[in-house]
Amino acid sequence: MIGNKKTPIGMDAQSSDAVNRIVEGTVFEGNIQSMSNMRVDGTFNGDIVTKGRLVVGPKGSIKGNVKCAHCEVEGVMEGQIEVAELMAMKSSAKVAGTIHYGQLSVEAGAQPVGTFYMGAREQKEAPMMGKPGAVNTLKGAEVVTGMPKTKESSSPKLAPTKL
Repeated sequence: MIGNKKTPIGMDAQSSDAVNRIVEGTVFEGNIQSMSNMRVDGTFNGDIVTKGRLVVGPKGSIKGNVKCAHCEVEGVMEGQIEVAELMAMKSSAKVAGTIHYGQLSVEAGAQPVGTFYMGAREQKEAPMMGKPGAVNTLKGAEVVTGMPKTKESSSPKLAPTKL
C-alpha cells in the first residue's frame, strides 16, 4: 500500500520525531545513550550521549558530560559538553564547563562560563614507549658515560651524571 508506514512485527523503527523526555519535577541520576532526540525539563545528573537533538527547557538542569548532534539550552547545563553542530543558548540559559561545538548561537542575557572551543574535541593518544616520535624520559635515572674499562686503559674515571 502506498504511504503505509507500518513496521512489520519484530522490526524496530528509528523515528527522527521520537523524543525522550524527563519532565519537570523528575530527578534522574545515571547515564543515557540514545539514537533519538531528548528533552530535559527536570533535573538530570549523569552522562548523556545522543545522536539527535538535546533540548534543556527553562526549568531543566543537566550536570554531567553531554555529547549530542544539536543542543538548545534555556535552563542550566554544567560539565563537559560536545555538540557536533549547533549549540544554541537562549536568553535564560546558564552554561558552565568545557564546551566543544560546531557553531555557536548566544542570545543576549545568556550566561556562558567556562572554556569554549570551536570544532570537535581532539582525542590525544598517550605516547607509548618505543613508539616513533614519542618522547621517553627517565626522570632521576643515572647515566654513566665513558668507555668500558680495560686493563690496559689508564684513562681517568668518569663520574655518573644525573638527568
